[in-house]
Amino acid sequence: MIKFIIAARRKREDTQERYFYEWGIIHVALMITTPSVVGKTFKRYVQHYSISGITDDMLIHPLSPMEWDNMADHWLDSIDSMLGSTHAQDYVQRMQPHVFGDKEFVLMLAEGTVVHQDEGFEAGGVKLIHFLKRKPGMSIDAFNRHWKERHAPAVLAATGGGLVRKYVLNTQHDFDRGFFAGSIFAHGSVNAYDGVEEFWFDSLDDLAQMRRDPRIHEAIRASEADFVDAGGTFSMVTTERVIYDYTLGDKSSPPAAIHDPDSLEAAIFRQGLRGWNIPPQTLAKDTP
Repeated sequence: MIKFIIAARRKREDTQERYFYEWGIIHVALMITTPSVVGKTFKRYVQHYSISGITDDMLIHPLSPMEWDNMADHWLDSIDSMLGSTHAQDYVQRMQPHVFGDKEFVLMLAEGTVVHQDEGFEAGGVKLIHFLKRKPGMSIDAFNRHWKERHAPAVLAATGGGLVRKYVLNTQHDFDRGFFAGSIFAHGSVNAYDGVEEFWFDSLDDLAQMRRDPRIHEAIRASEADFVDAGGTFSMVTTERVIYDYTLGDKSSPPAAIHDPDSLEAAIFRQGLRGWNIPPQTLAKDTP
């Protein structure tokens, strides 16, 4: 399964509170009532909200100077399914006009590998996300091999059991950069980073321990020195909010009401997607 990862931020004149309202309420309402999107194009949709008050002494890599407010994670069966959604009438008319953030983005198509997951793991909670750059002159294949075969085991050995609830490597999925031409993502940096690393924790204190414990910190930085460009890498610290997930078999999210023809959502959708202020055609009086 392919992941479409987006790091984004609010318009410079807007408050974060307003931005999170637009994204967390209005955007979600559009997502779950757009038939071509919910459960079809995007099999899983997760929101990440940047946590305030994060300081450098909590992080191995600094926050981005771009001040990203959020990260979105969409799971798809294929690139073709995503391309189809962007041309679907309901997506174009309902989703695309809701432009509520800045034009700057970090965009990445990736394939995820779960390196570690606690027994009984449940999504949500505190996450540390690293957007990684490879060392200059290093091929992407060499970067991925080192990341998976040497660095990931070193991280797990350094953190030991109980600190990290889940650890995922997202490797870059190459594709035509022109895919986003003419869309709201046209100004975004596409696959500018070589990998996205995700860590789940029980608390911010546990997250900060990776930096504040000298043994853990030194082991991770020593391992990264062989393949990561630390100067081009940044962190995000977020809370994870799973909007829906249809990848879990019998534990998946409930079906979306928009796909039930007898639901209120479907009835409203059948009223049409625009032109509500245009009077309907009336029959002439002499029509038999």
